[in-house]
Amino acid sequence: MIEFRKSFKKALPYDREEYIDFLGNHFYSYTEWYGVSFQLPGGYEGRDISLTEYLEAYEEWFKNTILQLDNASSWIVNHDRDSKWFPNDEDNLTSLRTLFKQNDIPNKFKGALIFTTEDLLKFSRDLITYPIAVFDKHGLLYHDLDISHGELPFIIKISGHSNIDLLCTDKELLKKVVCENRSSLFVVREYRGISLE
Repeated sequence: MIEFRKSFKKALPYDREEYIDFLGNHFYSYTEWYGVSFQLPGGYEGRDISLTEYLEAYEEWFKNTILQLDNASSWIVNHDRDSKWFPNDEDNLTSLRTLFKQNDIPNKFKGALIFTTEDLLKFSRDLITYPIAVFDKHGLLYHDLDISHGELPFIIKISGHSNIDLLCTDKELLKKVVCENRSSLFVVREYRGISLE
């Protein structure tokens, strides 16, 4: 069963404020975060990546990453910033929009969706394209999504810049996941100032 929660900070296995500070490069965090970005070649330099190319590269990769971390835990999906889930009524992301309608959740809902692994996998296509697809207009991006493991301090960040990042406070766990999910399709970049060595 999928839950919609306005208040979800206590469900996260990490301090959200410290994580947000880390993302903003404030580095006030008492917890050390490690981050790695999986990017398609040329994307970092501004190459235009089509939705088809993006899905072909990331969809199975994303599912494999989820299954690698699965331990019957839940997954918490939310925005970096507290934002409306749907700022419009476009005819896209049909599975996700239908989920909202079936549960009488308004488009302006702000909060998190709590998924089982099975449900997360069902909605993976809409979730991994969400920031680049919400507005249904090339080049117009929406806020990133954080997909957090319910027990491990591990986040899969879906970026509107056609890349997916992995973040974790457990360096060894992140190294393991990165090693097992490397592919010739991706350029793997460590976050600035961070080394997994």
